[in-house]
Amino acid sequence: MQPQSEFVPKTYGATSFDQFLAWEEIPVMKNFVVGDIRKIEVAPWRRRGGLGCYIILGHPNEPPNSAAYVCEIPPGQSLKPQKQMFEEMIFVLKGRGATSVWLDNGKKQTFEWQERSMFSIPLNAWQQHFNGQGSETVRYFGYTNAPSVFNLYHSYDFVFNNPYQFLDRYRGEEDYFAGKGETLAERRVWDTNFIADIEKLQFHDWTKKGPGATNVELEFCDNIISAHITKSPVGAYKKAHRHGLGADILVLEGKGYSLMWLEGTPMERYDWGPFCMFSPPHMWFHQHFNTGKEPLKMLAFKPFGQKFQVMDYDKLFVSTVGGGHLIEFPDEDPKVRAMFEEELRKEGVAPNMPAHIYKR
Repeated sequence: MQPQSEFVPKTYGATSFDQFLAWEEIPVMKNFVVGDIRKIEVAPWRRRGGLGCYIILGHPNEPPNSAAYVCEIPPGQSLKPQKQMFEEMIFVLKGRGATSVWLDNGKKQTFEWQERSMFSIPLNAWQQHFNGQGSETVRYFGYTNAPSVFNLYHSYDFVFNNPYQFLDRYRGEEDYFAGKGETLAERRVWDTNFIADIEKLQFHDWTKKGPGATNVELEFCDNIISAHITKSPVGAYKKAHRHGLGADILVLEGKGYSLMWLEGTPMERYDWGPFCMFSPPHMWFHQHFNTGKEPLKMLAFKPFGQKFQVMDYDKLFVSTVGGGHLIEFPDEDPKVRAMFEEELRKEGVAPNMPAHIYKR
């Protein structure tokens, strides 16, 4: 356990989470877009062990409700045991290893993972990550709702030393991390606790968002936070939409750009490539464009999901004409399509947007 006095918020004019970030003493990247997260610099992380860097995406005037980080585990080493009162999803960027999970006075469960594995730690269960390789570094990405929890309770002791066990979520079941799950095809959901390789997931038709689009929604460990992976074909883009803050998007494959804008303000363009990350600000419209010669694949980490809705999730996919948050192709600004076609000409890529989708 960590002593209560190790972190105590003290400063007026700064959130408890911002003060906690400063206390952590590792790099913090704050921006709309960050470059290849496989290459960003990390520094020794006193609390966790290993090396780390926080990634706080979004508008600088909006206090975050989620926080991401990159963590490295040197060859043959492990991180310190941790438990916490905020939810966390993990995606392995590089390497192989194992994680042990347990409850106080409970039996440890250990499961192995590799590059492209994805999983979640049950809320307030103990965890410890191990690098299973003697010669290579492990690097993984973590996404949490820590800011919301810290800013609500402003207590290190409550967050990290809380004895409460969420037995309705996790009781130490032997097959908890076996990769089993439940498909809800009508909502494109795979509800699970562990994914050995995201490349083997089943995707569902999502042409409602754009030509040729497919998608799978990922729910883990009865969390409020969730994720989804979306694929888009060459020469195509998806419809603009908006939602609350905190959705961090990781480009897994492909290159292109996104347009983001608050209703009534000019569009802003942000270019990205493989393993770049970005996050649309609160209720800003955003639209993603694949300009590369390969299909686009994006992994989005979200502070909301479908299982335990904290917002009207279905309204995200209702047209703005009908009171929702989705701009249908016939309603979009004509310069959106013109910009995209010009970018495709520069890349030597043929457009793949049927003309009829722009007509009512």
